[in-house]
Amino acid sequence: MTRFSAEPPYALTAVPAPATERLAGTRDVDMLLVGGGYGGLLTAIELAEAGARVAVIEARDIGAGGSGRNHGQCIPVFGYLDPATLPEKGVGLLAEAGARVFERIARHGLRCEAVQKGTLSAAYNDRTLATTRAAQAKYAGYGKTERYLDAEEVAGLTGTRAFLGGWVHREGGHLNPLGYARELARLALSLGVEVFTDSPMTGFSRRDGRWCIRTPEGEIRAKTVGLTTDAYSTAAIPGAVTQGFFPLTSYAVASRPLTPEERASVMPSGMNFGDTHHDPMFFRIDASGRIITGGLQEPGRGSRFDYTAAFMTRRLSRIWPALAGLDWDFMWTGTVSMALDQTPSIQRLDDGLWALSGWSGRGVPTSAALACAFARTLEDPAAGLAWWPQRQPPRVVARALLGRMVQLCRGPFNQLRDRMEG
Repeated sequence: MTRFSAEPPYALTAVPAPATERLAGTRDVDMLLVGGGYGGLLTAIELAEAGARVAVIEARDIGAGGSGRNHGQCIPVFGYLDPATLPEKGVGLLAEAGARVFERIARHGLRCEAVQKGTLSAAYNDRTLATTRAAQAKYAGYGKTERYLDAEEVAGLTGTRAFLGGWVHREGGHLNPLGYARELARLALSLGVEVFTDSPMTGFSRRDGRWCIRTPEGEIRAKTVGLTTDAYSTAAIPGAVTQGFFPLTSYAVASRPLTPEERASVMPSGMNFGDTHHDPMFFRIDASGRIITGGLQEPGRGSRFDYTAAFMTRRLSRIWPALAGLDWDFMWTGTVSMALDQTPSIQRLDDGLWALSGWSGRGVPTSAALACAFARTLEDPAAGLAWWPQRQPPRVVARALLGRMVQLCRGPFNQLRDRMEG
């Protein structure tokens, strides 16, 4: 088998993680976030900016979970962006999610290889022309896209004439996800947030009106606790946090750096790319010139490197012939939480004990929106209802089995649908 790295390439260029320590002894704070990924760190930042005394505990290193292992794309397009089901402020948060990501990066000088050139969704047949036109019209209503693009315009952006049309969400982009997580931790520390790593929650109790969260070497007492561990929850996290989603394994691969000639002919616009097949292809080109792509793991793809590498090279080179000789250096996996309705949930577990879970993918822009809503909820649950619904998500029966069945059947079924369309 071809040699490859089973860890993402992000650490090769990411800024170093800020200095943090294990939690030792006892601390008292206003608010505690359990989980130091995007959700926990961004919520802590929002709370600290409002004047709260905040701490974050992370079981491993910053970026060890999904926040440091995702594909690094900011695609601020959401199926659940619906004014009929969300409060007005929640709609606004989702509509501005991409802007929120890159505005914070620019305002605080976060060093994470951020590129905001937009996200292209390309149509390849009559069905996808209709669906992409509908999506473009929806986001044009929020002022995020100017017009639908014809085949010639899409060819200019992509370097290929394989598509009939498409649209661009101008506030999309990409970044180094590990670098972003580390820089969010640095920003949180600069705002006075205490960030403890290698400090997993081992238990909790309630005493004298405060929650006591235990770690192997210490304890934090807080009036309000937010659990943001999501798909990386351990047995110490209440089961109610995880029963509303089923876990899926995602995978990603990163190519060798493209040559200057390849780079000039493949997505010269520098945008994120996504097509609209039932078995979709999406990718970005990072600061080192590597193509980063992936999806949900399935039989073969995402589990066997040689098979996956050959598949991706074949798939890309059909559209961009210059990539016919593309080699791949990295393949890694992560865990995704998938809610039945694919909508994140803010749920009340007990007085002062809350959870944010069911991200269902697209963590970079989703966290920018949901962390704001979660912070407002932790500050004042009644006022938080104006930002996001508070609910117990539908319980998923046989979570692990459902996840395995989706991973086994989804890819082959979607590939069959694409073949039937021609």
